[in-house]
Amino acid sequence: MYQKYLEPVIEEFSTGEYYREVYEAKQEYFEKAGIVYEDDVEFEQRMSIFMDWYLFDRDLPGVDLPPIKYYFRKNKERFSSEELNIYRDFCSTIHSIFRVKRFTWNRKGFVVADLFSNKTYKVTDSEINLGFARGDIFEARIIPFKGAFEFSRGFCFHPIEMESFIMSEIKKVRSQEKKTQTKLILQLASMKLKALRFQHIDIRHIYTFASKF
Repeated sequence: MYQKYLEPVIEEFSTGEYYREVYEAKQEYFEKAGIVYEDDVEFEQRMSIFMDWYLFDRDLPGVDLPPIKYYFRKNKERFSSEELNIYRDFCSTIHSIFRVKRFTWNRKGFVVADLFSNKTYKVTDSEINLGFARGDIFEARIIPFKGAFEFSRGFCFHPIEMESFIMSEIKKVRSQEKKTQTKLILQLASMKLKALRFQHIDIRHIYTFASKF
């Protein structure tokens, strides 16, 4: 399980001198992706997505590297060969919007398409695939681990009926830098949160950049 290798990274970069940094990162992230409250249905999922963003994507001030890459740089000389490969792979996670293409024949995994890159990945995760259906569109992070791909714990599922809108927005930024793509991912997450809170409003008025809502 990859999580045990992440625990020392989380411990180092969320406590002590980095405690304030996590607080500021939360302000920054939830301002973009929508503020969640403890009684929100997606609270735990959003907190998982935030922590991944903090560890894997957000550059630390004065370092210009996210925590995982800084951790790797500081510790690579003392890593075993196995740890070296694991933490090097952790520096190449894939945060994107995915679509479920199909399940594997033994139902222990499934194939997903990255809607930004058009690449496909076979994800091994028999514990969670029961909650997925073919065609589902969702935000997630794929973590390379020991020659396979696993999902991190945070997911944000988007309404299937908004697929054409989501795809049209993805196509606009497909060739742009990763930060621009991440901005869109967070904007879509904010729209999903609004859709959950304002279910009486037509979802087409929420999943749009034209509305003032």
